[in-house]
Amino acid sequence: MSLASTVKENIGGKPACLRVLHNVFKVMNSIATALKLKEWTFIQQNFDKIAQNYFGVLIPINLSGKCDKKQDNENVNISLVLKLAPTDERYRVSGAVTMFFEKEIFVYTKVLRRYQEIQRTFPLPQYVMPECYYVRNDYCYELLAIQNMCAENYKPFISSMFLDIDHITVALISLARFHALSYIFEKTDKNLFEEAKNVCVPITEKNNKRYLDILLDRLKKALSKFENTNYAPLFEALKHGYINIIESATNSVKSLCLCHGDIWKENILFKYEKNLPTSACIIDYQTTRISSPAYDVLYLIMSSTCSSLRKKHFKHLLDVYYETFEQALNQANLNSKEIYSRAVLEDDLVIVGPTCLIMANTAIWLASGLQEEGHVKSKIVLSTDAEKSKAVAQYKNIISGIIDDLLDNNYLSTVIF
Repeated sequence: MSLASTVKENIGGKPACLRVLHNVFKVMNSIATALKLKEWTFIQQNFDKIAQNYFGVLIPINLSGKCDKKQDNENVNISLVLKLAPTDERYRVSGAVTMFFEKEIFVYTKVLRRYQEIQRTFPLPQYVMPECYYVRNDYCYELLAIQNMCAENYKPFISSMFLDIDHITVALISLARFHALSYIFEKTDKNLFEEAKNVCVPITEKNNKRYLDILLDRLKKALSKFENTNYAPLFEALKHGYINIIESATNSVKSLCLCHGDIWKENILFKYEKNLPTSACIIDYQTTRISSPAYDVLYLIMSSTCSSLRKKHFKHLLDVYYETFEQALNQANLNSKEIYSRAVLEDDLVIVGPTCLIMANTAIWLASGLQEEGHVKSKIVLSTDAEKSKAVAQYKNIISGIIDDLLDNNYLSTVIF
């Protein structure tokens, strides 16, 4: 299938198709020019999903050509993914897509490049990040051309809905390095960090009213599913206090840094040796924001592991995260106890616990196939009453497990219910 037909099939409509094709050719020319490629060509690569996702169109491309920098005009091959703004105008109404692309472009062009400089300056364990070859931030024509990490043998975890102990361990190591780089970034480039704070703003009623409305809607849906259960009073309390709860995850914690904001298994790729994960690559930086590191840590564990794993390994997973974080800061000549001690992490986990539950409830509802209306619908389509009943039962089982584990660790103590 040609690139034109694939794009047309997945995003629909001749005007949209032509617009995307124009983008592709223009981007390839810009990248080839920057890399000093001549006689260059590009072809579409295979991808599990080439479609309009929630907030963008993803197209995998292989660019090849002869490079003047290489001896004897050696051939160069680059695998990349084009991430384009959605063509469906409904996604632009709230301004969320514009903000998401602004953030991700900023993160790739300024934050991650600064992180690369930091890793060249200090003997840090490497945080894996995709190369960014090209960006455009024109309204409705936003685009990023990013290194396709699948070509570097990084793969999504698709074996089950939740990560096992090996995968969550590797994921937390990568997250800890990301957070450590943020604190080093703040110490070594205060001006750019201030700019990052202005772009990657926290979730507040002022900045994210539409998103907060979505969270409230999902809490109401949860309340309907947990009606007449022991969990109903908790959801009632979350529904009435959700704005203060979410804003407190930034305003009431003891330390803040640049956080991923949506760190769960779907935004992590893994590299393997002998069928075991040895490295992780975090992707999708559209929700990067100033927040508590504790939020990213707790959300990753709660949203991406099953309850039985958490009951057995939770404290160990916190140890893995903090020991990695501490090591990275020490190698940058920073004192982790002064910057973000383990005691402060524990305190902040209590504060961010209710927010993690609210966010996890929204994500699990969507992932379970239960969101059937609105602009952002579940990708799983449930056709029969039996399928819907099974999905509801699965959703309730997952959410009740998260609640029980948060309660066991005293992470919902700030909510009165």
